[in-house]
Amino acid sequence: MVVTATREGTPLFDLPESIGVLDAQELAEAHVTHPSEIMGRIPGVYQGWLSGDHHVTAIRQPINFNPLYLYLENGVPKQAPGFFETNAMFDMNVSQIERMEITKGPGTALYGSDAVAGVINIVTPSPPKDFEGSIQLQGSTRGYKQALVSLGGTVGVHGIRADINLMQDSGWRDATEADHQLGTLTWTIDNGGPLTVRNVLVLARVNQDSPGSNLSFADYRNNPRINLSPIDFRLVESVRFYSLIDYAAGDSLLSVDPYVRWGRTKLLPFFQLSFDPAYFDESATSLGALIKFRHDFSDSFRLIAGFDIDHTSGGRVDTRIVPVKNGKFYVSFSDAGTIYDFNVKALTLSPYLHGEWQITPRLRLTAGLRYDYTHYDYTNNLSTVVDPTAAHNRPPSQTLHFGNFTPKAGFTYDITDRLNAFFSYRQAFRVPTTAQLFRPGTSSSSTDLKPVKAESFEVGLRGRWQRVSFDLSLYTMEIKNDILVFTDNATGVRDIQNAGDTRHKGVELGVTVDVTPTLSLSASYARTDNHFIDWTPVSGVDLSGNKINRSPKDVGSARLDWRPGFLNGGRFEVSWEHLGSYYLDDDNTHTYGGHDLLHLSANMFVAKGVEVFVRLHNVLNQRYATNGRYTAFNGVELKPGLPRTLFGGVGVSF
Repeated sequence: MVVTATREGTPLFDLPESIGVLDAQELAEAHVTHPSEIMGRIPGVYQGWLSGDHHVTAIRQPINFNPLYLYLENGVPKQAPGFFETNAMFDMNVSQIERMEITKGPGTALYGSDAVAGVINIVTPSPPKDFEGSIQLQGSTRGYKQALVSLGGTVGVHGIRADINLMQDSGWRDATEADHQLGTLTWTIDNGGPLTVRNVLVLARVNQDSPGSNLSFADYRNNPRINLSPIDFRLVESVRFYSLIDYAAGDSLLSVDPYVRWGRTKLLPFFQLSFDPAYFDESATSLGALIKFRHDFSDSFRLIAGFDIDHTSGGRVDTRIVPVKNGKFYVSFSDAGTIYDFNVKALTLSPYLHGEWQITPRLRLTAGLRYDYTHYDYTNNLSTVVDPTAAHNRPPSQTLHFGNFTPKAGFTYDITDRLNAFFSYRQAFRVPTTAQLFRPGTSSSSTDLKPVKAESFEVGLRGRWQRVSFDLSLYTMEIKNDILVFTDNATGVRDIQNAGDTRHKGVELGVTVDVTPTLSLSASYARTDNHFIDWTPVSGVDLSGNKINRSPKDVGSARLDWRPGFLNGGRFEVSWEHLGSYYLDDDNTHTYGGHDLLHLSANMFVAKGVEVFVRLHNVLNQRYATNGRYTAFNGVELKPGLPRTLFGGVGVSF
């Protein structure tokens, strides 16, 4: 059963799309400190752990920071359209969730902007029926410390649960200290009648002194601990509250999910220090609601109609800095004046229809249509600058409007009771973000940017036998008006533009085999191809047909679990992680060779409710990169990944 596709429990075999699920047992046994440690178990999903809580994600896309994924928390969008945060999971309490679902490719008709390459939905735990609690302490040999506390219970019709996640990390690289304080409070109301209410409050504060700079190839190999930009930082504070209100009456269900969210980010990005040194202070407040009505006209036909509304008010102030270098290290900086100061009010209105028709006992048709209207009201609080030679263009105050229809259709066919095939056609889009439109840097025509549009075809096969289960999918997706950044290799200056077409295609396979009652083998593999169909960013430069930079040719993982009786419900696990080679530049002149990592983990229940666990990351101590790029201005730059590190801890449940 999955919930992301229709916002209520639906059998996976009924859905014409590829969805990966990480359940409560997998998450609990992994003792997740960062989502990258477990998301790679889903075929075609890669997430790199940059440091602290930073990450970079690739699902049917190159490794990038682009707003192509929709992040949900219990089905509620974590951020507003147009206000995308590249490290969107930075302040999500992944260590204390009970489920994660990842829809690969465009989202269903129930989801709008940003659901282009994937939808990532985390599901937080509900209050238990009886009073329960747990405490978990975890640490590592490289200065990582984490404490998790959960407490909850139900009295009458009211359930209460609190989850607290506290972390400190001294960082294995120089000046990469990080800490976070995350909390989730859940209050449910359920008297066994038609009305149920689930209220969720999320509080987060995440502080990262520096994520650690990219390094030259020589430093990456020989001095991976050094950090060339210890002056950069990121501070994220956020509050999210929403109510999930369901009213069931006969064959109908009405869901009304109002929400409010506030977030603030202060950031000095290291990658801008060489060409646009600045830090910014950005905040946004949202009010909105997800309204959905589902009616089953018969056992074979279901219709869902919905309306989403989001109103977000945000502001951003950027301050130019003059960095001071000591050799190759940035050691300090001084402020040099405000270069951007603007406010944006954004209104998004999204009606949609979604229908499901069980044509025969084995054939099921699904179709949907969504319309998204986005209105930006932008106020520039500084002087206007529109000059192709200027370092910091500032568009004049204005309003912008975007409207998009996105149809979806597909079918599933049960070849047998245990073998299921599906086909889907899905469109998706994303509006230009407020930063792309109104913080354009050297681009002088940023407000002419158009929405990115995607068209995807996918065919898949899923099966289950006595000891074997698998899912196989093949997809192709074309993205038009893709918003790309062209980096001048000679100067490092970046220009943002709607830059023609890109194509993304691949094959994904996941297999699980229960070899014996105590031994299981799971593997995932994806072969990918991301390239430009048409891109001529400047006169004389034609990149059509080239691979998009940081597009691994393949990604994969495998794990072997052994659950002997003497571990009292625990297991030994050996896992392998693979990332294929990729180009570091769009000219396809320099390459990162990829990597293979080996990990070990084990857990054991030493007494009732008492668990001990260990995990050895990167057993062979391989040098590997979690991100990289090449320009003639800076040469090859790579960000080193975590060396061999031992994690361990103890958990007590009561």
